[in-house]
Amino acid sequence: MKTKKLKAETLDKAQQIMKEYIPRFWNSDNYGWIILGVMMDNPDWTRAMITFVETHEQRKMITQTLMHDVGGLMRDDEHFVPRI
Repeated sequence: MKTKKLKAETLDKAQQIMKEYIPRFWNSDNYGWIILGVMMDNPDWTRAMITFVETHEQRKMITQTLMHDVGGLMRDDEHFVPRI
């Protein structure tokens, strides 16, 4: 089954989440583009991430989960299991 691409408004929302929860990485010249690529290459994860952030209130847990998942997806490790 082919994964649907992200709509512009979904990608905009995902970018705002990254800017709010992991600003140091999102605003980095290197990591910002890599994170954007991760979100575009993993549209199902990106949509799930938005839902995850909207349904959880513990900021520290959200930040740690985003950093874990983005880091693992960046490495493209076949054994990586995202939390979201």
